[in-house]
Amino acid sequence: MTNANTDVGVAMTNDSRPGEADERLAYRGLGQRMLIRPEIVGMMASVLLFMFFWGVTRPFGNAGGAATVLDVSATLGIMAVAVGVLMIGGEFDLSSGAMTGAMAIVIVLLVKDTGDLGGAGITYWIAIPISLLVALGIGWLNGTMVERTALPSFIVTLATFFVLRGLKLAGSKIMVDQIQVGRADEGPHYDFWQNIFGSTWIRGDHVWEGRDAAYTVLCLLGAVIVVAAVYQLSFARRPSLNSAGVVLLGLGVVGIAGGVVLTHVLDGTDWLPMLVIAAGGFASVYGLGAWRFSLVVDRGNAALPVDVTRPLMKAAGYVSAAVVAALVFDSADDTNIVPFVTEQGLRAILFMVLLALGATQLVVAATRSTKVSVAARSLVIGIASVTTLLLALFVQSESTSHKFRAELFTQMCVVALLLGCYALASYFFETRTAEDPDADSGARRLAVIGGLLVLAGIVVRMLFAVQAEIDAEDPSRLAAFSIRIVWFLGFAAVMTYVLKATPWGGWVYAVGGNKEAARQIGVPAARTKTQLFMLVAAAAWLVGILLAFRLNTIQAGTGNGLEFEYIIAAVVGGTLLTGGYGTALGAAIGAVIMAMAKQGISFAGWNTDWRFVFIGSILLIAVYANGAVRKVAEAAR
Repeated sequence: MTNANTDVGVAMTNDSRPGEADERLAYRGLGQRMLIRPEIVGMMASVLLFMFFWGVTRPFGNAGGAATVLDVSATLGIMAVAVGVLMIGGEFDLSSGAMTGAMAIVIVLLVKDTGDLGGAGITYWIAIPISLLVALGIGWLNGTMVERTALPSFIVTLATFFVLRGLKLAGSKIMVDQIQVGRADEGPHYDFWQNIFGSTWIRGDHVWEGRDAAYTVLCLLGAVIVVAAVYQLSFARRPSLNSAGVVLLGLGVVGIAGGVVLTHVLDGTDWLPMLVIAAGGFASVYGLGAWRFSLVVDRGNAALPVDVTRPLMKAAGYVSAAVVAALVFDSADDTNIVPFVTEQGLRAILFMVLLALGATQLVVAATRSTKVSVAARSLVIGIASVTTLLLALFVQSESTSHKFRAELFTQMCVVALLLGCYALASYFFETRTAEDPDADSGARRLAVIGGLLVLAGIVVRMLFAVQAEIDAEDPSRLAAFSIRIVWFLGFAAVMTYVLKATPWGGWVYAVGGNKEAARQIGVPAARTKTQLFMLVAAAAWLVGILLAFRLNTIQAGTGNGLEFEYIIAAVVGGTLLTGGYGTALGAAIGAVIMAMAKQGISFAGWNTDWRFVFIGSILLIAVYANGAVRKVAEAAR
């Protein structure tokens, strides 16, 4: 790699990635910056889908359900990330699904004794690198054929798909005289490699009585740090810091912590903890603002124009309809009122869908109010906060299940508090209207630290059980988290970093956006595209190994047809079919959405054949939503 190419790659890394365009035209606030991220629609969709299935199923949301969803996401997600990166580079690989099964068969054939044409018992230490070379060779061949013949990658990889499909079927019959190849556990040194590619963490085998305390501390601390990061990105810093605000900030954080402790002591049966937490939240927010942010000079008039009151009225209509639906339908009736849906299930579905529509209208009103005045914006956000709190109280009073009376009630109260705190901050402190690189840099670090702390808390809660759960024979104690989840998360994290922070990542976006223009400025376009095909092949090799250690016996048809699910996951995560736009994180989120759709339907007890209708609908909605959000974000620049 020459220095010139390195410089070009760095330039591409910094300037050509979605969401990092020239900022000199107009300042974009936090909301606009989030909207231009390719994965933002996928993030919102994943939250909504999770809430939907959480409301209509029992396993969804507990450790057992999470383990199942993540396990389904794992192999799908590894391939979706690789295929998504290839699509960012402007190409497709229709052989990716068949290649996963082919690599699994290659591994098994190399390690088991199948006679003259088999592997004759080759050790895994030799079989694994050989199979990787085979996979990379297939990827190199795909990339070279695309570049040398100028044929569309769709045609080249479609041909490879049929070749691999035929080799799997005919080769299996020749080697072992049947269409399934097994067993992976017959290979030498299987036990060692099984720990790397097939091990499982059983939650019930790991008891830790301090789990809930660690979970609470980590999540609370992480949430406070994330909120501080959001505020630093949203409000203008003072010319000189006011240390007096630190005292109020500290007292507020102590108040929040004290309220959480009181919640556990009183078992959530008293209003006192909620009042203490609310007071601590408002105090900490005002203290943070007094310490770091400039005061508002002109708040303007709180009168709301028609274009703001209209979405507010629509929100009120949706919320009212949700309340009516909750009152009309019986929460205890488990008889089917429509095919596959009970009356109590329909009640939950209508309530959550209508609330989601109402929340959307509130977001529209809040967005429009920012153009009116500071007071108008604070008023609308305050209305959203009060509405959320009233709905939380309604949920608590009308629900019979612990899930809604306690868990959903608590979550809605937290959302109401966050909205109320932001309304307070936006009323007293000046919103940013100019770039502040130092503040942005510090806020990103805080957001990463806070997010990791929250994630650590959630991981602790899912991986460990307490003795009470064991004694009560709670089904979630049997949750099994496979090593495949770690491979998935690790691969997604590595590819996210590579695309964002390396010259090669910049080259990928460049060749996907305009290959000839990229070549003219020094990007090795042909080599980059070939490497992308090899990346997909390497991911297929990894998934093949994971499948071999999971299934032990591989069917000749394994993987066939899954390439479309990989593409759908990448598209749902914000990747454009035309290339040059998307993220590895978005593709990973798309895979999780696909897994939630599959498992949510199963958990709900519905006919699993409906998953295809669900997946097709998700694809259409995601493509439309991604385009609509991009237009809104670009129009606001």
